[in-house]
Amino acid sequence: MARPKKTSRLTPKGTRPQGEEVEDTLTGDLPPSPGWFGWIILSLLLVGVAVIFSNYMSWLPGSPSSSWILGGLGFILVGILTATRWR
Repeated sequence: MARPKKTSRLTPKGTRPQGEEVEDTLTGDLPPSPGWFGWIILSLLLVGVAVIFSNYMSWLPGSPSSSWILGGLGFILVGILTATRWR
């Protein structure tokens, strides 16, 4: 006789516990983002890349410097964080 498969599921797939109501948080009443929001994301990312590239090419005052790299990475981080808010 074959051994039953071990699984981490307690209930069969596709079922929900009785008496509990699950809220759907993915479909909120939030309106879509304005059209210019994507351009802000793109420009923040491109400015960050341009600052890092310019630092390595020694086109910036005092470059190469780690402060320019941190500034460029800051722009990229803000661009990524802004992209997580895009609806």
